[in-house]
Amino acid sequence: YDWDVVNEAFSDDGSQNRRSSNLQSTGNDWIEVAFRTAHAADGAVKLCYNDYNIENWSAGKTQGVYNMVRDFKTRGVPIDGLGIQSH
Repeated sequence: YDWDVVNEAFSDDGSQNRRSSNLQSTGNDWIEVAFRTAHAADGAVKLCYNDYNIENWSAGKTQGVYNMVRDFKTRGVPIDGLGIQSH
């Protein structure tokens, strides 16, 4: 029914920056590539981004995730949901 395509890509440092990772070395488009690839593999499932500590609207991390999703929706990148982790 749905896939968490990308998990925890944004930094906890209070900024809107993405985490340092091997994938980041390919450029800032790796998250978009992941969503487009997942959609190409199975266009019938819902595709989600998942992260934690994004409940505070004024936090930099929250704004970074929001801006990414808004940008993706504007440009037609296939993203259907946002997972907010809580334990």
